[in-house]
Order: sequence, then structure tokens, then C-alpha cells
Amino acid sequence: MELNVNVKSVSGKKNRITTIPIFYSQDEMTVRELIEETVQFCVSDYNKRKENGELLRALLPQEIEDKATQGKISFGVIYGENDADQKKAADEALQAFVDGVVAIFADERRLEKLDEELKLGEIKSLTFIKLVMLAGRIW
Repeated sequence: MELNVNVKSVSGKKNRITTIPIFYSQDEMTVRELIEETVQFCVSDYNKRKENGELLRALLPQEIEDKATQGKISFGVIYGENDADQKKAADEALQAFVDGVVAIFADERRLEKLDEELKLGEIKSLTFIKLVMLAGRIW
């Protein structure tokens, strides 16, 4: 089952949302399984990009400006030596969902519980949002 996942690109001038198609193994699953499969896709994609060692390319002025507003100008090259650990990443993603640090929306409905059943065929898009505190004390 292929489903579009919304990814927000932060930029000072333009707030862009792009969609990435992700293939899920089954049409019906729980939120827990959805998170685990999404993490599996992301970790696999990250490790592939790391292995391929993309060639450095020149950045266009608009790209430099966009990256500057994000706070980091880089070529997008992954310099780490170790591959991402899928089990650890999935555990952290599940904990972030339980703690309320990450919100997941199926279309416009917020998913609340890990054991909630989903029918992916009825969902047009998924949106994962990392929530941050704007003010308050440090935990």
C-alpha cells in the first residue's frame, strides 16, 4: 500500500511541504506498526544515501539563502561513519509519540494511541510533526 507522507521544509521565505510516497506492507495496521514501518523506510533511505556518498555539488544562491534561514549551510553529505540503527530509531520514535513530542495526522485527524487501528486505503496522506516548546522550563 503506497501512501503519501508530508514533509515540511523550513525556510524563512517559503514554507514548503513536499510529499514522499512510502510503501507499507499491509493495508490495515496499528499506529505502532505504522511508526515502525515509517522508521524502517527512513533508516533504509538514510543508510543508502550514506553508502552512495553523493558527490559535492555547487549550491545555488537561493539554496544558500534557504539553508541560512534554517541555520545550517551544508551540501547534504552524511559524514557519520556508522549506519543508523533501525531498532533504536524505532524505539525512540515510539517513545516520542507516547511522550507527545511527535504528532501524527492521518489526513486531518490526529492519531492518539499506539494500538489504534488504521485502514491505510482510507487515508490520503500522513503528516508527522515534531512539536517543540516555545517557552517554559527545561525538563
